[in-house]
Amino acid sequence: MTTPQIPHLRIVVGVSAFVLLGFAAVSAYVIGWSDDAVTKGNIIGTWQNFALLAVGFWIGSSSGGKAKEEPSPSGKSGDPAHTVEEPTP
Repeated sequence: MTTPQIPHLRIVVGVSAFVLLGFAAVSAYVIGWSDDAVTKGNIIGTWQNFALLAVGFWIGSSSGGKAKEEPSPSGKSGDPAHTVEEPTP
């Protein structure tokens, strides 16, 4: 069984890292030097959501490997998914 490949994996990882680093820089500025309590709360809430998303992804991907795979149809005449080829004119 082969593992499916993610198209343009390096681009996806690069853009994701760039966005996270940019948000981390903005977060550091807002939490370190800003006096706006609402903005600080929003930034902290966003990081909490990122953490929950990461944990949810980790749990989902680790249990996804344990899912039972159904056997594929055999193509025999007794199979419910059996198809009959129609003659070509």
